Amino acid sequence: MVSQHFPSVPHEISCTMNHPRAPLVPGPTIVPRYLQERYAATYYGSGDLQPECLQAYKDCLSSLGNLLSFESERARGGSIVIMSGEGMVGLWGGLKSVIPWPFEYDQSGELVSSSTGARKYRVLCIGNGVYGCGMSDMVKSLRYPNIETRAVDTEWNQPVDVKKSIEVIQDWKPDLVTMVHCDTPTGALNSEAVRQVGEACSKTDSLFYVDVVSSAGAVPVDISGWNIDIGLLGSQKAFSCEPSLAIITVSAKAWKQIEKVAYTGYDALLPFKDAEKTGLPYTPLWSALDALNVQLKSVFGQNNERAQEVYDRHTKVAQYCRDRVAKMGLKLWWDQEHVSLNSPSVTAIHVPEGTTWEVLDKKLREHGVIFGGSYGQTANALFRVGHMGSQADLEMVTYALDILEKVVASQ
Repeated sequence: MVSQHFPSVPHEISCTMNHPRAPLVPGPTIVPRYLQERYAATYYGSGDLQPECLQAYKDCLSSLGNLLSFESERARGGSIVIMSGEGMVGLWGGLKSVIPWPFEYDQSGELVSSSTGARKYRVLCIGNGVYGCGMSDMVKSLRYPNIETRAVDTEWNQPVDVKKSIEVIQDWKPDLVTMVHCDTPTGALNSEAVRQVGEACSKTDSLFYVDVVSSAGAVPVDISGWNIDIGLLGSQKAFSCEPSLAIITVSAKAWKQIEKVAYTGYDALLPFKDAEKTGLPYTPLWSALDALNVQLKSVFGQNNERAQEVYDRHTKVAQYCRDRVAKMGLKLWWDQEHVSLNSPSVTAIHVPEGTTWEVLDKKLREHGVIFGGSYGQTANALFRVGHMGSQADLEMVTYALDILEKVVASQ
């Protein structure tokens, strides 16, 4: 019930953007209307006091454990954490929870280095795109003097260099190895590379930290089978919720390091270790947990029995998109010998010759079609169709590609 003491929203601060007919950015995806109506009609009280909120949290953990093939790791002491905040909260929190803090207070209360003479904490960042290659910048930006980083970067139109990555893991023996499963700005899906690198990490003491934000829910993700120690997800991609939750899978191996580091800031994983039993450490975003729980059960099934149907839908829509693009004479970013790297969640396309992304974007928006541009080296070189989650919709994608074809033909 909405209090009558609250006035209506003044017109001058109302949202004036009309709902486009085909919003196909690669996230955040469209929040389904039934969730929007549920937000408005449901009373969400104080989540840290109401048992229904913790039950929603537990239900999400159970569904995610099955969906992400994490159940065997949970049996070994692994667990899943769901934090309030966009997915980046989890990415930062994951790093700060496992990388040792390089200072401590001495007896006089002065801050002194705790790592003098010790071996530096080694981080290996592996990538073939904006986010994978950019992970080393995230690590360096922490400015911890006890960190040593190395990178195995490949060109953004090439597969991950798995052979070199494994050689560095075996020879250099990093403490942490980072990768991105689906590097959204180029639509690269690195499943086989993640599997092979994870296998190499499992034979060492290296922790394996993997961003699966844009793939989980759109393609099968095998957290346990790929030996992922810290798996990072968000609610706003294939799950089609608001950008309000960070989801992190944590292996038993990773928990040992997290407990050793003992970081307890707001984005820390440690306070959530026993949340399923003891309760959530901070005021939870109950509406977001409820929405995620609804999506997991209604889209993927009570016991994930419809997961394969969801994956098949993504594959079908993605293939239709790529076939249409090819018939238009446009070039896919991942083509020919690298076509297998195309993700079912997003298609990356070269900007047509004779125009720019800015011009193309403006013309598409005139017809209610919104695609995504790109970043870094590929900014203005390609654009992307985000057909994940609620946007893996053949009718919507067909309309958008019809408009794209007309716009391209008119150039």
